[in-house]
Amino acid sequence: MHDKRGREPTKYTTTGLPPNPSGLNLAASWYVGLSSRKLHRKPRALTLFGRPLVAWRDDIGRPVVMPRFCPHMGASLALGKVVDGLLTCPFHGWRFDASGACSAIPRVERIPATAHRTPYPTIERYDHIWVWYGSAEPMFPLPDFPAMEGARAEYVGFRFSDNTSGTVRQLLENSIDYFHFLTLHGLDMDPLHFELLHDQAKARDNGRTIADDAWFGVWLEGTLKTSRLLTNPTSWVRSAVTTFGAGTRLQLLVDGWPGGQRFTTYIDGQEIWKVLMGVTPIGPYRTTQQGWALVKKTNKHWKTFLYLMLFYAQNRGGTMQDIPIYNTTATGRDAAYVRYDSALVKYRRYYQSWVDRVDPAFACTDDADAKP
Repeated sequence: MHDKRGREPTKYTTTGLPPNPSGLNLAASWYVGLSSRKLHRKPRALTLFGRPLVAWRDDIGRPVVMPRFCPHMGASLALGKVVDGLLTCPFHGWRFDASGACSAIPRVERIPATAHRTPYPTIERYDHIWVWYGSAEPMFPLPDFPAMEGARAEYVGFRFSDNTSGTVRQLLENSIDYFHFLTLHGLDMDPLHFELLHDQAKARDNGRTIADDAWFGVWLEGTLKTSRLLTNPTSWVRSAVTTFGAGTRLQLLVDGWPGGQRFTTYIDGQEIWKVLMGVTPIGPYRTTQQGWALVKKTNKHWKTFLYLMLFYAQNRGGTMQDIPIYNTTATGRDAAYVRYDSALVKYRRYYQSWVDRVDPAFACTDDADAKP
């Protein structure tokens, strides 16, 4: 049985290859919840991990994300208000603190033990609220991105946010599937070297180390074939945009965790840009790719501006090619792998190992009181 996009139900093979499931298939990890600017003192309805949630701030401004519906009569807490640091239900006035516990009920002295909404662990960083999924406590800290912290003055950049019906794993494994760079994006590189990293010291340009079992890193290096402007203008423009006119040898460092990635790109050994990519898993086939894109400043303003414009064109152009693939790929099927897929197969096993770590008590399931 298939859905209207040709996707088959989740199934697991017995061939020893990694499964290729449909639906959310979420790994235990940190994910982007929402922009900090969208959350003030007023509660906000939020759909995340396929669940209806409510986001709000307590009395000292800390973000709280928890199930949306009141355990009393199911009213939406997103319609309530925050009073004295407590989220107050609009229907009967039940009040909840940042731990999700009901701390007061008007005219009631004994609070039921079931009057509780379990919140998700959160952290506010890079002007966004990140939410942990899969267990009561995070299994590793949210990885850092120095280009957005102490080194921020060295970069200029832009934010991007792209909606897709692709899955979280599809978005993340895209950078591991290096052969699509040559095919879909037309990056003709020869020679080409792709390496699965085993030592985090080789990824230190991306940021501080990530918990070893949560880390995955790769390195790609290749020399772009160049064409003359008059004989092959399309190839010439593509090469110029990719290399910023700064050389011919492209080097890409990618590392990350089960819910996000960090990138650094070099041309002939010179750092050109960095990207931090996070993912917002809204629901099955409803995913948002979130990104912070930064260009390293040069010693000339015009050159920095040129690099920024070229990177914007490169980033947005590549995404316009990727998104239709995400949106129309049939998942939930056995895959036929070839030699150049070896790193992709390892990534899929790595990702699935973090899906398997999700505590069943915190897993995404059909919620009886859920509303669209």
